[in-house]
Amino acid sequence: MLHVSHRANSVLASPIRKFLPMVLDAEKKGIHVYKINVGDPDIFVPKEFWRGLKMYKEKTIGYAPSTGIREHTEAWVKYYKRIGIKLEPKNIIPTVGCAEAILLAMMAVADPGDEVIVFEPMYTSYKGFASMSNITLVPITLKIENNFSLPDESEIVKKITKRTKAIIVINPNNPTGSILSKKEMDMIVRIAVKHNLYIIADEAYREIVFSQKPTTFLSYINAKENIIVLDSISKKFSCPGTRIGSVASFNEDFMRAILKFAMVRLSAPTLEQYGAIPLLLNAPRLTKEVTKEYKKRRDIVYKGLKKIPGVFCTEPKGALYIIAKLPIANAEGLVEFLLKKFSYKNKTVLVTPAEDFYITKGLGRNEIRIAYVLNTKALKDAMDILQRGIRNFLM
Repeated sequence: MLHVSHRANSVLASPIRKFLPMVLDAEKKGIHVYKINVGDPDIFVPKEFWRGLKMYKEKTIGYAPSTGIREHTEAWVKYYKRIGIKLEPKNIIPTVGCAEAILLAMMAVADPGDEVIVFEPMYTSYKGFASMSNITLVPITLKIENNFSLPDESEIVKKITKRTKAIIVINPNNPTGSILSKKEMDMIVRIAVKHNLYIIADEAYREIVFSQKPTTFLSYINAKENIIVLDSISKKFSCPGTRIGSVASFNEDFMRAILKFAMVRLSAPTLEQYGAIPLLLNAPRLTKEVTKEYKKRRDIVYKGLKKIPGVFCTEPKGALYIIAKLPIANAEGLVEFLLKKFSYKNKTVLVTPAEDFYITKGLGRNEIRIAYVLNTKALKDAMDILQRGIRNFLM
């Protein structure tokens, strides 16, 4: 009998997408499902993207260079210069979305059996990529009651072993919507420098912050050899399907390693690299507009959750997500109920159970993540339906 690999069996199915069959069944019955489970925004792609595609004049669509199309990497350089970071094209490699950037960065800094410190709850793709590359993620649990703030330095340091190679931070955070304070960023840098560790900083939501200016770990010049920044055009420019991200670092050895991986996978998409150029060159204006919209949506979802008896959550400071603790034992059961047994005015709602955002077994079972990716009218309706659904589930 043929078997697939242990590696394949160890990778969990996406907690965000595994309810699709139930969604399809509900929709076949004529029920409208508000999908606030995945970060796939309904905001239109900026017209600048389509203008960028017209820059491509060739009759064939060939492979792009593994290092990236020159005009594209130069656009990333100009983008970072606007936030005070002086990079050169050699410091940046385009990737197939931020997801590939995560995988390449992890494989470049750690060998099978090595350890990487992470803060849970965390974006689930890190768990999958760690399983695929046989890297051990060492979790440090952050508490919703503490606004998902980082623990004391000593709590992080005691997780460091001889096999530890890096610390991963997601800032702004998916799935919590939290933002690291300067004090917390300083602490992470201090630990990394002292213990000779890489910092893999996932900054895909950098501009989507509601009460402060965007920040980047690349500003820590004293730790320039330690820092790796992952980025993406997906959410800041509302085009996740374009699959364009990047890896940036001043560490030349690391960038040479990433380039070898990039050569193996050939290239990031050719047309989308051209489409991204005017987006990156007009980032301040475009990201200001999208952030303003997400703040309105954040307010609706947060206020809606606060109205539900027994629900606890804290106000997100950035990104487009919120974690909420529910007065139930198992959020997955709630999701199945909402899709199979409940509707209000022929409508229901899909959220994501938060358990799979954790590594530690048993955590997050009574929590959900909501992505505020729908327009304000739809979100108001969705939150009303969620409140009614939870009330019915508890009856």
